[in-house]
Amino acid sequence: MRFCLCLTVAAGLLVAAPMTMGMQTMSRTATTLAAITRYPTFYHDKAVALVGTPVEIAEGALAGLPLEAPRQFVIAPKSGRVPLWAIELRGRLLDIGRFASDDSRLGPLDLTKLITLVAGDRWPARDRLLILHGTTWIDRDPVLAPTMRNLALQPERLTGQTVVVRGRFRGRNLFGDLPAWPRQSQWDFVLQTADAAVWVVGKRPRGDGFDLTTTTRTHTGRWLEVTGRVTIVDGLPLILADQLRAAEPEAEPAPEADPTPALPSPEVIFSAPAQDETGIARDVLVRLQFSRPMRPGSLQPNIRIRYADGVTEALPSWTAIYKPGPMAVEIRFEAPLAGGVGVIVELGAGIQAPDGVALTPMTLRFMTSAGLR
Repeated sequence: MRFCLCLTVAAGLLVAAPMTMGMQTMSRTATTLAAITRYPTFYHDKAVALVGTPVEIAEGALAGLPLEAPRQFVIAPKSGRVPLWAIELRGRLLDIGRFASDDSRLGPLDLTKLITLVAGDRWPARDRLLILHGTTWIDRDPVLAPTMRNLALQPERLTGQTVVVRGRFRGRNLFGDLPAWPRQSQWDFVLQTADAAVWVVGKRPRGDGFDLTTTTRTHTGRWLEVTGRVTIVDGLPLILADQLRAAEPEAEPAPEADPTPALPSPEVIFSAPAQDETGIARDVLVRLQFSRPMRPGSLQPNIRIRYADGVTEALPSWTAIYKPGPMAVEIRFEAPLAGGVGVIVELGAGIQAPDGVALTPMTLRFMTSAGLR
């Protein structure tokens, strides 16, 4: 019987933000910890799968993968406890140093306490703190079949072996499947299937009935069978090809898209005028700031402005202009508002963030000055 040693999630720090308003999905890339640490820019903010054996870090409060200091790799599970044996981990990789400490994109991920626990009060530099967010995992089969996916996930276990694999020809990384070109020759090409990709080197991609170019997409999508020996160069798995032949397309499982927590509904976090403020200038510029970026085209059709009941004067025409920097909308009236009246600005749920999550509806009320201004 296998002994189950699991890491308890301390104080809820590592549980991913709850799912709300549906799900977002990201296509996943099978890779290794070595490749991630060598090419962190490429893997940052991507959904990845990798194999590793988690360990306790931060005096047992967190789980992570072992890296040489000062780098740290933290596993933030979607739920539950991270087992401390070899597993396949799946999640969204974040290089925290590539965000500013006040970046609005980090807020909904609920990572502040985790980052403070691991990095202290000083914001980590780039490539120093990697977090696998919303992590799920599965146990790995101890018998490692020589498949494309296993080549991408555990190339060190297949190094030196001769394998026969089939996949889709992708030219010289023309679709950005891998972070770097090994530069073995001008004929190097990428073979890809599902969420896995490897470099094939040592032979020009031509044979009986095919002669493929590596520098344009003309022949991409053709299926090849490659026979060759597995090696690793610059952190990436390679097949040193002995034989190439054309192959028929194979049924392949679509790359699973692990759900990542949807960001919460955007909200209005600041308004000028303030709620129920009085004595507001009749030529006021109304400004509302949101908790995260918004879809500009959704604003004007879903904002309703009116005077309070009993006002007979016509409301001036107005326009809503979105300012992406401060994540705010500015409402300008073409003429002064009526004096000494209540004004009601209603923001409806049709206003959306770029990911389609609707705004929490909000109503702003204020009263204009009775004077000329």
